Amino acid sequence: MATITWKSCYETGNPTFDAEHRALVNALNDLYEAIRKKQGDEVLASLLSTLNLYIRKHFQHEEQAMLKHHYPGMEAHIKAHRAFKKTVNDYQEQVLTGYTGLASDLYKYLRDWLLNHIVKTDGQFGEFLRSKNIYDCGPPVL
Repeated sequence: MATITWKSCYETGNPTFDAEHRALVNALNDLYEAIRKKQGDEVLASLLSTLNLYIRKHFQHEEQAMLKHHYPGMEAHIKAHRAFKKTVNDYQEQVLTGYTGLASDLYKYLRDWLLNHIVKTDGQFGEFLRSKNIYDCGPPVL
């Protein structure tokens, strides 16, 4: 397990979405640092609350752009967002009901899902936007 170093392969080509993705990666790195310091359980409730807010805003921003620009992969992309939000909510409920020891598993899940989603799914959306000469979707919302 290690912190996530931002790489060019994570970039979608859309500066707005890339800035939002970087903020999400930074939140994951904060969780990693807390785990490393053996404070994962202590920060988990706060981090999940912040993460939930970030992903809701970011996903809403992406989905609005998909709708506006008639992205053909929108339905599958939104379905992936919903499944991710459900899993994050499930972790949050567990933490709020007193479960402990979830920080490492959550970090691994978030890292794997987000990086895979950014590189593959968001990368495809980025390619679509570039094919339409759309390079920005407004300021980051995070």
